[in-house]
Amino acid sequence: MKFSKVLTVFAAATMIAAGVGEGQVVSADDVSDARAAVSANQSEGAQLLAKIQVATGKVDKLNNDVSDKIVAIASTRTQITATSKTIKAYDGKIAQASSELTSRKKVLKKQLISLQKKAGDSVTGNVYFDFLLNSTNLSDLVDRTLTVNKLDQANKDAMNSVEAAKTKLSDIRKDQQTKKTQLVAKQDKLVQDQKQLVTLKKAAVNSQAALTKEYNAHKTELVALQNKLNSATAAAATLKAAKETEAAKAKMVQTATNTPVKAATQTVTVSKKSTATTTTPKASGNATGIVGIAENYLGVPYVYGGSTPKGFDCSGFVQYVERAAGVSLPRTSMAQSTVGSYVSLSNLQVGDLVFWGGVGSAYHVGIYIGGGRYIHAPAPGQSVSIQSISYFSPSFGRRL
Repeated sequence: MKFSKVLTVFAAATMIAAGVGEGQVVSADDVSDARAAVSANQSEGAQLLAKIQVATGKVDKLNNDVSDKIVAIASTRTQITATSKTIKAYDGKIAQASSELTSRKKVLKKQLISLQKKAGDSVTGNVYFDFLLNSTNLSDLVDRTLTVNKLDQANKDAMNSVEAAKTKLSDIRKDQQTKKTQLVAKQDKLVQDQKQLVTLKKAAVNSQAALTKEYNAHKTELVALQNKLNSATAAAATLKAAKETEAAKAKMVQTATNTPVKAATQTVTVSKKSTATTTTPKASGNATGIVGIAENYLGVPYVYGGSTPKGFDCSGFVQYVERAAGVSLPRTSMAQSTVGSYVSLSNLQVGDLVFWGGVGSAYHVGIYIGGGRYIHAPAPGQSVSIQSISYFSPSFGRRL
């Protein structure tokens, strides 16, 4: 009777071990290989993400350069228009001086005719001399001499003054025309540069898209590898538990008594990993206002050179938001990166500006909103949105 009960306990232990291990053939090497595959994928993913950061930075810099060219072209066109108006104004002044010179000549001609009538018959062929020689007496000669001198000096002064004014106006007009020619050449160069930048940007965007596609494929593969690792780990844990149960049952066989055998129930608890949530830190004062203003324009499309809610480029968006909050900023990200004080990424606060590139040479800008995130106008084809620093990390911050 006692031997029979021992056999019953041994049989039960064997059945439990067999049931737990069924279909769960796994070894330590399986788990190790799965972990190695996940690690390798994560390493490749990190390398790809770094390449994407570089590619994204290149695209953003080209976008910024194109926007700067558009702003410069608009400024140059304004200068050309102003210069053209100035040239037109000087054309009017020159025409007025020419008309005045003509009038002076007519006045001089009338004066000569009047003197000729008073001089009578010509003696020398010179109106002034004849006018003097036909004087009736010494007193008349003195009066006529004074008259001639006054007329002659007045005419000379008037003629010289008008002629000098005309020459000066002509010189100024010439300078303005040279300036206009230079501005037109500058505009043509800016337009050509813009076209080249757009071509370069297309190539950079294609490269960025290819890297992003490859990165997304790695993420999909990583999910599959992680699932495989989880399955292998779970199977290994189940097998270990089964072996421990089998060992315990074997021990029971050795110490079996007349005590009835009770069915052993094993409960396997699968723990789920908790998902950590990131809480966006709250800011106070003006910083909160800036973030609130900025978030009002989520979804506004990116437009080269844009600085209104109809469309923004990166620096146009930041300038507009800061102006609404009462802060005046320069137009370009390059100039904006020199305003305020330098802040490292580890010390960013809500409302700080974040820049890509260097101080005085930044090519992209956004507004930090906390929680490792910022809001910005990314690129053509996209709209104002919130991005994570972990995906596209800025170079530094500025606190206004």
